Amino acid sequence: MIENSLRLAARARGDRTVLTQIRGSGLLRASRPFHEGAAARVVVAHLGPGMIRGDAFALGGEVEPGAHLIVAGQMATRVLSGPAPATHAASWHVAAGATLELLPQPVLVSAGASYVGTTTIDLEPGARAVVTDVVQRDYGAAVRVTTLVRRGARLALADTLRLDADGDASVVGTLLVFGDADVGALDRAAERCPGVRIGIGLLRDGDVLARITGPGVREVDAALHTLLERGDDDASLR
Repeated sequence: MIENSLRLAARARGDRTVLTQIRGSGLLRASRPFHEGAAARVVVAHLGPGMIRGDAFALGGEVEPGAHLIVAGQMATRVLSGPAPATHAASWHVAAGATLELLPQPVLVSAGASYVGTTTIDLEPGARAVVTDVVQRDYGAAVRVTTLVRRGARLALADTLRLDADGDASVVGTLLVFGDADVGALDRAAERCPGVRIGIGLLRDGDVLARITGPGVREVDAALHTLLERGDDDASLR
């Protein structure tokens, strides 16, 4: 098993967000930060052909008060067949008034492979998080993706997407918005997404979980980005 980790820390400095820590090991790599308004964007990638033979990846860090960190993926991640599950564990703490966006590229799970992903996010009061993911599962592949979001000591979301190996090939996209979620705008954006099925649910605190299914990665990923930007006539989620 190859273990790979990357830890990031972001801090507000004036009207910008700066990275105060980028610490990685193994195959994970992070770009230099790019400024997008007040936010800092970091692009994460890993070396090699994909995740194989029980590879384990860990990602996480801290977003300090008032900072805005965007963590994006460089390219789709392929999970290749092997005797043990490939795993990806992410753990984040978002301080009061801070924003975290997790915008990875799709995960493509090949026949005979299994993939387990877990994301845990701790939100302080007034913190905001936007999380997306797209998973393609070939016939004969197994997928389990779990997202846990806490507000203080209270669990605000426990969501698990499970696709068993004996099911048909499928593609599923997910959008989570914690803080400042406009369900009406998302509903209008969903009407601009032909060829896919979209379900949008309102959580207890007014947060949103949207799930997208469709015929292929391209269609589901395009619909996810339409929701993320909320179409042409609504303000972007970002």
